[in-house]
Amino acid sequence: MSPSGLSRFAAGIAFGIAAACTALPAFADAPATVSFQANNPWTQEIGSVDRFNDSHDYQIQVAAGKTLQINLVTRDPNVFFKVRNETEDKQLVDTFQTGATTWSTPVTTASTYVVHVYVDPNAMTRGEVAKYALQIGQYGAADMQAATTEVNFEANQPWAQEVSRLDSQAPSHDYTVAIPAGETLQVNLISQNPKVHFKVAASGGSQALVDTAQAGTTTWSTAVAAATTYRIEVYVDPSALPPGREANYALQVGHYPSANASPATAASAGSAPDAPAAAASTAGAVPAAAGSGD
Repeated sequence: MSPSGLSRFAAGIAFGIAAACTALPAFADAPATVSFQANNPWTQEIGSVDRFNDSHDYQIQVAAGKTLQINLVTRDPNVFFKVRNETEDKQLVDTFQTGATTWSTPVTTASTYVVHVYVDPNAMTRGEVAKYALQIGQYGAADMQAATTEVNFEANQPWAQEVSRLDSQAPSHDYTVAIPAGETLQVNLISQNPKVHFKVAASGGSQALVDTAQAGTTTWSTAVAAATTYRIEVYVDPSALPPGREANYALQVGHYPSANASPATAASAGSAPDAPAAAASTAGAVPAAAGSGD
């Protein structure tokens, strides 16, 4: 090959390499933008990774004063996530190093975060697919306030029953009940989760009349000398519930003349077993992982 031909051949190779390098960014996946429904601080992204498509990125805008929380639900132990604060150009966590499946951080200034879900391709066999559910929460103090329910009694019914559930993001629920003077207030809590407890206090008072976590009981009563509105807080330690799990309970509230014996509790009362979390539709509840382990 002549010197001029060799020069043209080398220039052609250099041009091809440069063109290939220039074209590479077009094949890189842009981060998926994460959005939240109104009045729900949680959302969920479902995805999968394999040997040749080994990562996905998710971009989240988080306002100041919120907490960002990430939960990764998967049956494959080789799936991990990293979180990077793009605004501050700082990597915050890599769960390959920590071994955790959940992570959170307070957000002091409005920031953009990117969650990078990935798998080590060398850990995957050809044709193997690892599914996952990425649960993303951004919540503030207002989102974490306990819901409050007013307890009402039907005519000639001394008992009322409230059935609900708690989870790691909504770990308490308040109830208010007005009791006339000369009656007895009785509270029963039914749950198969021994970490679910209740406190009772007079509305406006800071001193709890009972905390069953300390008392070691699931029932409590008191004579009411003057008409009083009571606040009953049913709660669970959030650390006792892993992400995606819930603790069901039935709260029975009774009132009857103090001179009488306690009437029978509600006929419909029964055990409230723990169950896998259902898809959340209320603020503060972490969504159930859908299809992450099929």
